[in-house]
Amino acid sequence: MFIRHPPTLMNPDLLQKIKSPAGAWLPCSRTLLRLSGTDRVRFLNGQVTQDLKKLQPGHAVRAAVITSKGRLDADVRVAATPDALLIETDPALRESLRTRIEKFIVSDDVSIEDLSTSYTLAHFPGLSSSPADAPKDSLTFDCPRFREPGLDLWIPINSSWKPASYPLSDWEPLRIARGLPLWSVDVGPDTLPPEAGFESDAISSTKGCYIGQEVISRLRSVGHVNRHLCILGATFTSSDLPTFALPSICLTPEGKEAGQITSLTSVSDLSTNLALAMIRRDCAQPGNSVLAGGVVWTILRHA
Repeated sequence: MFIRHPPTLMNPDLLQKIKSPAGAWLPCSRTLLRLSGTDRVRFLNGQVTQDLKKLQPGHAVRAAVITSKGRLDADVRVAATPDALLIETDPALRESLRTRIEKFIVSDDVSIEDLSTSYTLAHFPGLSSSPADAPKDSLTFDCPRFREPGLDLWIPINSSWKPASYPLSDWEPLRIARGLPLWSVDVGPDTLPPEAGFESDAISSTKGCYIGQEVISRLRSVGHVNRHLCILGATFTSSDLPTFALPSICLTPEGKEAGQITSLTSVSDLSTNLALAMIRRDCAQPGNSVLAGGVVWTILRHA
């Protein structure tokens, strides 16, 4: 059996000590679609896993768009203004998500507009109001994007204003510690949302019917999925990181394949390394150890 890492180092509580960088999170680009019309809330509520009837203007929530078989079409954030809903997701899903939405607009009073090239996104952890020098025509929404309070600021593309920020790589410890997957890296069209922890912040268990709800309800009644996105921890020097080719197969102590690591980062403050891995349910118990890239990893918790 693999030797597990010291509990004092691999305690899951340490994940909460990983903090965001001091500046803003500035992704390179995002898909941004605007839905307007009197039927927008009712219509989109039937397309996503979150209950949008409870969404107030100035706020944003995470949701999933799924197929009738319960598989992911998109991991999205939906924000509300007084007269519209904004849908934000990965740039690779710009065309497919719009096509998916338009497919179900029949006689609904709903119009869709692509704003992906009109605004850029800046996220500020811990803020509840815009920076004083931010453009006045920016769009602001309270959004727990990293599973903690924060503010999304959509800046007009023609604005020269840019907040202080850090490289995206500096945000990886926070993203991975909070169990947030990247599209086409950690999750994709073959993923069932409960496998990747969506039930904690992106799936309503009380709302009405939506596409794919029967599958989600069935999984909830059965009580389990066949695999889990897990947060792993290990100790090794940073010079070992380039030897990893992602995705990296994970093996059990008996040498059987348990899953694969898809994201990896080092955390200098904790002298450790974190990873996201999709692991078979029978191997995914927190505290278990797996081998990947010649390194023994401890499963800290599910995403």
